[in-house]
Amino acid sequence: MLVVVATWAIGVPRFASPDEPAHVYKAYATAHGHLLGKAAPGFPNNLREFDGPASIGPPNLGCYVGQPDVPAGCDTEISPRLISSAARYPPWYYGLVGLPVVATGQSERIVAYRLVSAVLCVGLLALAMLLTKRSRRSDLSVLQVAAVTPMALFLMASVNPNAIEIAVFVAIWACLARVATDSDVPHGVLILGSFLAAAVVLMRPISIVWLAGMVAVVLIAMSAARRRQLYTWRTLAWVTGPTAGALVISWIWAVYAKIEVKDDRLTNTLSLGAALRRSVDNWPGYFRQTIGVLGWLDTVMPSFVYAIWIVVLVAIAVVHLRGASARRVMAFAALIVVWLALPLLINGFTNARAGLTYQGRYSLPIFVGVAFLPLWNERPSLRRSQVLQRGLVIAVVALVIVAEVGALWQTLRRFTVGAHGKIVLTEPLPWEPSITPMALIAINAVAMLGLSWLALRSWGQVEAAAGEGHGEGAEHGTD
Repeated sequence: MLVVVATWAIGVPRFASPDEPAHVYKAYATAHGHLLGKAAPGFPNNLREFDGPASIGPPNLGCYVGQPDVPAGCDTEISPRLISSAARYPPWYYGLVGLPVVATGQSERIVAYRLVSAVLCVGLLALAMLLTKRSRRSDLSVLQVAAVTPMALFLMASVNPNAIEIAVFVAIWACLARVATDSDVPHGVLILGSFLAAAVVLMRPISIVWLAGMVAVVLIAMSAARRRQLYTWRTLAWVTGPTAGALVISWIWAVYAKIEVKDDRLTNTLSLGAALRRSVDNWPGYFRQTIGVLGWLDTVMPSFVYAIWIVVLVAIAVVHLRGASARRVMAFAALIVVWLALPLLINGFTNARAGLTYQGRYSLPIFVGVAFLPLWNERPSLRRSQVLQRGLVIAVVALVIVAEVGALWQTLRRFTVGAHGKIVLTEPLPWEPSITPMALIAINAVAMLGLSWLALRSWGQVEAAAGEGHGEGAEHGTD
């Protein structure tokens, strides 16, 4: 997986992902002990300035950002001022990314920050896969590849706390899938999920909203008997204690840093009702962004990428609903409701302060739950149903490979020759990454194939063990 993310990190120009300059400067400064920076004359109050080398200053991104047919080679002018909109953000993510880079003397190489962030994200994804491979529905753990959309990969290949938030949520979903369905799950899995929840709240306090939605879906899906097993004072303390502590620490930081949900550069005259209606109108756009509208929301994927992900979601829904109890069907519906409600909730809150701030990538922590709900169902009892399920799962994996490689190809095309430039990315190119684009595409495709093979290779073991203790470890009682 790390190779897959690395191809994106190398292939995307520096600072070509949303707000990456702000996050890099915060990471650099945090590693040097400067947490808040200083006021930046001539800039709004929510933007602050850090001291650092001029070599990591922002290029003139405006020459191609918002203009998808303009390659990235025009960004030759570098500003020495390190202005960051993330200066007041909690420092924990930035310390994790910045300290290893500075300690190894690579602080002026943007790709070094990207690779450290990528290692953190991939480690969490690997943890999620390990957890589900040990679950009673390990045969469906490979569906997690569908959770990592082109937008998720693009973020994980850049410097952005939104990336590690997505990866942490994947790991939390994996923990909850084990806790909710496996009666013999080690107590440590519950503790792990609890501390992961606390970690994500520390790094991105707004994540508490997503966590609340996730918990609602899990409680709906969990059987009454399993809930009774978990409703003990000790369990509730482990579940809520770390996250409550993280919320207190986040509140203390917000007071210290004087964080305000306000952007002086933006004004909005929309009423609350109008903002909510516009948010509903934007639902299709948010969905497309969740799959992938890359760059600074200016790099649209080919139509087949979005079509493939719709087919993938339908296939996962079929796998889930064919074996789901009424309770699990309700959980699937609740997941969709949470997904649709989030833009209304966030835009309703920020409308008067900073305008409509929601983007599709913010839905990814909930979106990834689609890949985990099928793990909560029993194995099909009929051989024909097992074969059909296996065929659907393999089809999902194959389609994800095609869509991911196509998304990287289009991204490289956009930055090297423009979104509608030549398809075969051979020289001459107005802009070129350190590894030639066609080589990156080939490496990415091979890595995706290898990753998928590793995720699928346990099919034989699972089928051999399917008859042993069928349903063993399932929840006790009826829904």
